[in-house]
Amino acid sequence: MTAATTTDTANWTKASAGVWVGRVLSGLFTAFMVMDLGMKLVRLPIVEETGRQIGLPAGSGFAIGVGELILLALYLFPRTSVLGAVLFTGLFGGTAAVHWIHGDPLVSHILFGVYMGVVAWGSLWLRDAQLRAIFPLKR
Repeated sequence: MTAATTTDTANWTKASAGVWVGRVLSGLFTAFMVMDLGMKLVRLPIVEETGRQIGLPAGSGFAIGVGELILLALYLFPRTSVLGAVLFTGLFGGTAAVHWIHGDPLVSHILFGVYMGVVAWGSLWLRDAQLRAIFPLKR
């Protein structure tokens, strides 16, 4: 084991509680997104049926799943995690708009993307000191 690896491992285990909460939230966000994009990539019938109900073109679920996979890769790679979060925010805003136009329930459908965005950004904020410096919480 090199000195750099030892230092990285020590920093990983000595992280604050906030950083660990951020890691757990990132894991939960990632698990949900893997489930969501996986359903689209394997072309489950429920994806087509739901897409049709809200006015999406037939077969669009697969393309949305590919897009989500790319965004998730950006989000998970540390150098591009903020870009991934920004792009996910756009995606979630689009889903909120589609559900709004379709007349779906506010709390369970329209705001679900907002909840996901808060988890994605919150987990990054907790894990990344530079992001906390840009967006500090004032007491």
